[in-house]
Amino acid sequence: MKRLFITGGSGLLGSKFVNYKDNYEIILTYHHNPYENSIKLDITSKKNVLKKITSINPDCVIHSAAFTNVDECEDQQKKAWNINVRGTENIVKACQETESKLIHISTDFVFDGKLGMYEEEDQANPLGYYALTKLKGEEVVQNSDLNYAIARVSVLYGWHKRNNFVTWVIGELENNNDIKVVTDQYNSPTFADNAAYALLKIIEKNKNGIYHVAGNERINRFDFAKNIAKTFDLDTNLINPINSDELIQKATRPKDSSLCVEKAQKELGIKLLNTKEGLGKMKLQKEKRVKE
Repeated sequence: MKRLFITGGSGLLGSKFVNYKDNYEIILTYHHNPYENSIKLDITSKKNVLKKITSINPDCVIHSAAFTNVDECEDQQKKAWNINVRGTENIVKACQETESKLIHISTDFVFDGKLGMYEEEDQANPLGYYALTKLKGEEVVQNSDLNYAIARVSVLYGWHKRNNFVTWVIGELENNNDIKVVTDQYNSPTFADNAAYALLKIIEKNKNGIYHVAGNERINRFDFAKNIAKTFDLDTNLINPINSDELIQKATRPKDSSLCVEKAQKELGIKLLNTKEGLGKMKLQKEKRVKE
């Protein structure tokens, strides 16, 4: 049974690996948000990272921990660099010690959004500081001698104790609150459960290099919100369209950072879900919990 060490184990993506504890030995870590049966890890501490990873000696490290608040990264650039770049350097060094495979989680935001439907080999050009640190983290991994894969995701969503775009929309509409959603930002929203499965396929097939493990769709935020409302039988009239120019956002967002997932689907032999399919899975999960 392979031993997997998950950084960011209390986050949306990292927490999904508990569903595979019958097939893998899963070690979840957290920093600020304790999670059931998880261990504390500070990825900015080289000493702490080396101690934890060398003592556990995992077959693979899935590095999903990151400072992901796009606007806060503009104001707290030192913190963003320490977590997203230095932290990744620490993880790489530990993996070199244990000869563990590394799967590094990155983002569609490494692209400038001028093209859309980006393939893995397309030129990155980050617009904001968060995106810059994530690209530099990718480069740290690529410049190592590790057995590695980089997995880029886009707008992760799913059930979790902390809000993401989907659970925020559901909560607001359930309370009959009007919301404003942009029509001019396109992504490939990623069902976290589906992405976790894809990452396990990368391990199982021992794949290397960059993979886009996002949703199989290019969609703007407004249409995504409409799909959420329709799936959960909520009022679509509460969703009001706006342009990005009407929002006050410190960091510049790419207008179209949608990802092409053909490589991942073909090489991993999996289906990556569009938003209607992913949201349908979420609805089934909710119904199952209600029955239990």
